[in-house]
Amino acid sequence: MKNIFKIISALIIVLVIIFGGKYIIENYFERSSKEAQGEKDNQVSEINKEDEPEKEQNEEIKENNKEDKTNYLTLNINDVKIPILMYHSISDSDPNNRLLVPVGQFEEQIKWLNEAGFTPMLLDDVINAYSTGKVPEKPVAITFDDGYSDNYSDAYTILKKYNMKATFFIITDQTDIDSWYMNSNMLKEMKNNGMGIENHTSRHIEFTSIPREDKILIIEEGIKALKEKVGVDSKFVCYPVGRYDEETIEVEKELGIKAAVTTESGISSLQDGLYSLKRVRISPMDIETFKSIFSDFLN
Repeated sequence: MKNIFKIISALIIVLVIIFGGKYIIENYFERSSKEAQGEKDNQVSEINKEDEPEKEQNEEIKENNKEDKTNYLTLNINDVKIPILMYHSISDSDPNNRLLVPVGQFEEQIKWLNEAGFTPMLLDDVINAYSTGKVPEKPVAITFDDGYSDNYSDAYTILKKYNMKATFFIITDQTDIDSWYMNSNMLKEMKNNGMGIENHTSRHIEFTSIPREDKILIIEEGIKALKEKVGVDSKFVCYPVGRYDEETIEVEKELGIKAAVTTESGISSLQDGLYSLKRVRISPMDIETFKSIFSDFLN
């Protein structure tokens, strides 16, 4: 009886060893397999992380290539011509005021420019075209004088809608004064979204009626205000009421101003001189009249 008991006990021990060892071994290999898979997953994850900057860079390149569909011409610099449009206020408030372009007309004009394939240019782009001869096949530079608040509420909204950009010349002493003119926050937002913010002087005084030192003063005050309020290093001037003289141009050159725009009518070219660029005044008009401005660029 005792022998049978010993035999049974021995069998039980053997079975425990066999099956317990099998469990241990299986558990070990299962755990090892999981750890190995985990390391593999981590390696894959690290590789993917390393690839992320490259993927982002490739996506950025693709996006840039996608955006830049402009057809450029390379011309003699004296053959470059660019329509610089001159707006003031975008408003329906006074149909008799020729400086106010109705909101609906403005949107119709910007929509047509976009659909017709015109490339919007800031003034740096314009000056670069005049120095290199490389110019979009259908160029346009859109500008606004004075800095009225409807330039933000209406013009800027429409420009963004049609992926267009423009330059806004600001009378800097009017900034942050009342709701009639744009404030610093509006100008910062516009600048951060690709719009040009430039100098219409600090006090909108005609250059031909003031001495040299005052010319310097109102230009420098405008430059300083745009730097402090908007973060812009302005290098362009729009003449108040379009008035200027040779002394004004001399002062601008001394101050490092790159170019200036006038109220003289016409399509701008280098022959005008960089400090006396012509513009096309935009007043209330039907779309066919507006289109006729660009007849030389539609053939």
